Amino acid sequence: MSAIFSDPMFERGATLLAGEKIEGFDSTGAPVAGEQQAGNDMVGQVKAFVDADPVSGDRHSSRLVYCVAARYKGDDVDDASTIAGNMYTFNAAASLTEFSVAGTAAGKTVAADVNAGKAHGVLDEYLTGKLRTNDIVWLVVKGPTTVNSTGAVTAGSMVAQAGTAGVAAAIGATGASTVAIGQAIDAAASNKLRVNLVSNSI
Repeated sequence: MSAIFSDPMFERGATLLAGEKIEGFDSTGAPVAGEQQAGNDMVGQVKAFVDADPVSGDRHSSRLVYCVAARYKGDDVDDASTIAGNMYTFNAAASLTEFSVAGTAAGKTVAADVNAGKAHGVLDEYLTGKLRTNDIVWLVVKGPTTVNSTGAVTAGSMVAQAGTAGVAAAIGATGASTVAIGQAIDAAASNKLRVNLVSNSI
């Protein structure tokens, strides 16, 4: 079996450090915690997961979900489920290895980044617990995932990054990216949307 389908390093729904006490930092400023070292050799790696809930085991489809291990450079988040499913673009100087915020600081918008062709992904929809600065998480870059959304989106329609930070919308919505990130699998419900992401990044 190809390594892309095995040895996932850590499961979806968790971070690499998974709440371990940070004991120090390496020469790059990355954290060292217990047996899990800084993780510099892990960032940027691509792994494929089955499209299933890691806790219940419920399988959503027979498709594979392609994820990139990325270092989170934003502020600590006490409850990561509040941002799970948000869309992010990778930091410009660390494409496919680091991401920070979904926000609009200094006029930056994810929609503009997507229009510019920058690599992007969706923060692991199953992520829970505390997310600490410099920890490593999975960003979905290709395949089916649940994305936070805004407005009405019908099943089968093309989806874009919305003008609102981190969420998806129907392509053509006011302020949304003009570049499709994928196709809606189901209609949006309760500001959640199942999307089959497309990506040329991997």
